Amino acid sequence: MIEQAYFYLYAAVLLGLGVAAVVALIRSVTAGNIIGKFIGINMLTTITVIIICVLALLFGESYLPDIAVIYALLSCIAVVLLSKIYISLFKKGGKGGRKE
Repeated sequence: MIEQAYFYLYAAVLLGLGVAAVVALIRSVTAGNIIGKFIGINMLTTITVIIICVLALLFGESYLPDIAVIYALLSCIAVVLLSKIYISLFKKGGKGGRKE
């Protein structure tokens, strides 16, 4: 009985996180500047890490949180590198990522 309640709880959480992931994807696509796109991508990767952790609870697999941590580290490194590239382009006289 309690296992079924947990299953429904995890399913509801995963459904809510799926909706949030779609909203974050729309945010990153429709953002007007690079900073908005970075924020959307960060939201999407954070939601993905949470989804992986909830799936670990749902399936009872102990290796999934390790995968979530590795994914979070790779995401952090990617955002830092993209930010460095953006800053160097901005210093060279770019438009600051604004659409005109």
